[in-house]
Amino acid sequence: MTYKIAIATSDKENINLHFGKIKTLAIFEVNEDDGRFKLLENRQIDFSSIPKVEKAEGGCCCDSGFVTALVQIVKDCTYFLVAKIGNRPFRLLQENNINCIEAPYAIAEAINKVNAYYVLHKKREVFVY
Repeated sequence: MTYKIAIATSDKENINLHFGKIKTLAIFEVNEDDGRFKLLENRQIDFSSIPKVEKAEGGCCCDSGFVTALVQIVKDCTYFLVAKIGNRPFRLLQENNINCIEAPYAIAEAINKVNAYYVLHKKREVFVY
């Protein structure tokens, strides 16, 4: 079986983007059985459809429609990996059943770690009575 991971990257090698700096997301497909993964596509964020809202102190954009737009873009993904994310957007993604993880690592390393967790967690769920 396979699942998808959305990754905030500017170079397709490292998870190196802060949540508020994302313009495109790399979507990877991971085979849970052997851990192999491949880049499926790059998804653009359509900023023209996001309502303009003044940024809060510190440049936070989490009160804008950015989080809502991002949720729609990654709703078919099991995980969303980003270098850094604030509490509010993190919570909003979690509330929409998107497992968000701060993982400022190389993509291959992060996907391998996530898949090991995913497989272990999935096996544990099978034995819950």
